Amino acid sequence: MTDIIDLLKEQKRLELSHVESLGRDLKKLKHPMVKVVLESIIHDSSKHAAICQALIDVDAGSAPIKLDVDMGPAVALKQSVKQHVNVEKHMLELLSDIDDLVEDDRVKAFIDYLVEEEKRHHKLLGELSTLLDRETVSFDEYIELFQKYMIVPP
Repeated sequence: MTDIIDLLKEQKRLELSHVESLGRDLKKLKHPMVKVVLESIIHDSSKHAAICQALIDVDAGSAPIKLDVDMGPAVALKQSVKQHVNVEKHMLELLSDIDDLVEDDRVKAFIDYLVEEEKRHHKLLGELSTLLDRETVSFDEYIELFQKYMIVPP
């Protein structure tokens, strides 16, 4: 029987080959809406490959069960996440201003999508910041956080 690690490696390989193939197609395109759809798929496939690699690392014992980090990098990481929380807040305010000015319903739908994505990012970063403030956090707590914001499936 095939090992789950082998299957995850194959999935990762397929995702990355998809990224490469679509990336070549993307270079040929001029239409901005078609380009953004393909860019979104490329981004998601890259994220899927990273999730596969993280699962491979955890199962292989490469990733710690607890995310204990040296003090220097931990402080820098916490500060960086908190800075991103502030940037996300500013992006939400800017998108709200844009949304108020847009009259075309088709454009408004895209702005509304961006607003929802930024809200999700803002909440996720805020909760991640809270987890990083603690001395130890279990791997399961990170998984639960990512599942809550649909970064990884339940």
